[in-house]
Amino acid sequence: MRWRIAPDAPADAREKFPGLHPIAARLLWQRGIVDKDEAGRFLDPSYERDIHDPFLFKDMRRACERVWRALEIGQKIVIHGDYDADGVTGSVLLMQTFRRGAELMGADPGLLSHYTPHREKEGYGVRAETVELLAARGEQLMITVDCGIGCAAEIALAKEKGIDTIVVDHHQIPERVPECIIIHPWVAGETYPFKYLAAVGVAFKFACGFIRYAAERGAAFEPGYEKWLLDLVAIATVTDVVPLVGENRALETFGLKVLNKTRRPGLKALLDSAGLESGGIDTVSVGYAIGPRINAASRMNHASLAFATLMAATPEEARVLADQLNETNRDRQRYTEQIMTAARCRLTEVAGKKIFVCAGDGWSPGIVGLVAGKFANELAMPVFVFGKDGDKFVGSGRSIPEFNVVAGMERSKKHLARFGGHPQACGLTIMGEDNFRAFCGEIEAYAEEILGGVELEPTLPVDAELKIGDITWELVDLIAKFEPYGEKNPRPRFLLRDLELYSTTPVGKTGGHVRLGVRGGPDRPGGLAPREIKLIAFNFAERAKAFAPLSKVDAVVEIGVNVWNGRKDIQLKVVDMRQSEYASHPAH
Repeated sequence: MRWRIAPDAPADAREKFPGLHPIAARLLWQRGIVDKDEAGRFLDPSYERDIHDPFLFKDMRRACERVWRALEIGQKIVIHGDYDADGVTGSVLLMQTFRRGAELMGADPGLLSHYTPHREKEGYGVRAETVELLAARGEQLMITVDCGIGCAAEIALAKEKGIDTIVVDHHQIPERVPECIIIHPWVAGETYPFKYLAAVGVAFKFACGFIRYAAERGAAFEPGYEKWLLDLVAIATVTDVVPLVGENRALETFGLKVLNKTRRPGLKALLDSAGLESGGIDTVSVGYAIGPRINAASRMNHASLAFATLMAATPEEARVLADQLNETNRDRQRYTEQIMTAARCRLTEVAGKKIFVCAGDGWSPGIVGLVAGKFANELAMPVFVFGKDGDKFVGSGRSIPEFNVVAGMERSKKHLARFGGHPQACGLTIMGEDNFRAFCGEIEAYAEEILGGVELEPTLPVDAELKIGDITWELVDLIAKFEPYGEKNPRPRFLLRDLELYSTTPVGKTGGHVRLGVRGGPDRPGGLAPREIKLIAFNFAERAKAFAPLSKVDAVVEIGVNVWNGRKDIQLKVVDMRQSEYASHPAH
């Protein structure tokens, strides 16, 4: 793996941050923050200042009026959400808000229902068959969440059947958009100032707009009601990998505060089943523990289990559902490893190519996206993985910044039955072996065209090089101000060079982790004295055997805090390590 050290901020950029620690100035500049005011907003997010008025969405008032009217005259409303964590959390958020609104205005909360398609049997988006079903149920207003913008024909059919539609989405805008009320930051003519909301973020804006509209109509919600919705926003803002900048940074910052003291029985039970304690939940917890459990429902069976868990009204109901979700996630982990092992056998086919495409009989469409993502990270190239069922291929693509998978699918759309997604992540369906082979050939040619001159090698971004003496509590506290970490604001990583490795101690129940004692210098006043520090390296025991005692090593680390038995210590977590560039022989 190649280490790529980011350049330092130029002198004129550093001068814009007078009095700021040089490492902080460098990190801000690397994140595109170029003036003191912007730095203040980034390091100290404000709910009142950074969360925009929902009525800046051009269709917001129309959307609120339509929901109010439906409740007022007794029309049935269905929330049609996508099956992933973004769609599920957004659907729960709107369901909760509109049902409470119905109670406050004296309407029937039972007018509201939800519909989530089966990932494998129905696929993404609104289907004509679903419209027929909803019409037969007597639905008169459909609200799509995390889907709908690419379903113009189906929404037109809904209109013919007497169903109005409100689209709440954030996916790439297609050539033809639905003729209905649309709340979407990218739609033509949109006036909303922040473009990178997850669907749950767009749903949150809709809820905020409706709460204000209801107050205007004399049905005031409880003070601060909307802020208690932010636990859901915090989850999918991470799982949908939207940039944690601007309004998203504020939503995530305050959403994590709410998540750590959530009132929802379902989330409390889910956190407990994941072994998470209130007060310590961060974006890593969301990305690696909470999000996967919510997504496991649709990957292995149906998203209704995740929806029901988040909607649970009592601790007893929540515990039963959360335990089911936890077991479903274990099944998902086992199945993912099985497909990874099978797909790895095909890696010989990658030689000389700029893209990896593979398919397997019976591979679950709910899992292939995870597999594609793992291989895209490992290979540093775009990857498509398909599950094959007869002559039907259902797949997912994951990519690198240099390659837009949606643009690639557009080039081959004559071979695709369905497709959609984002530049870095997509889903698609292909009917027939001939179409599949044609797609493979065309996407490989397109990858060669786009990436022909690009050296595809896994890289580890490094923010700055430090000496041991630079690592002080002042720096630790400063780095903490960059939280929450996520897309476009990764956890800072630092390079420590020419360290003498003087001890290796296995830790953990199985000894798979190691604590590394290293020396380096020269030290600085206030640093970790005398010149010795300990690094923690998770799942590193085998790799550590390659380093001889007293050898010189370079290490890329993340700086954090370890709390144990009430004691706080600076913790340096190893991301990668190798023999030092400066000394290939053990020190004497």
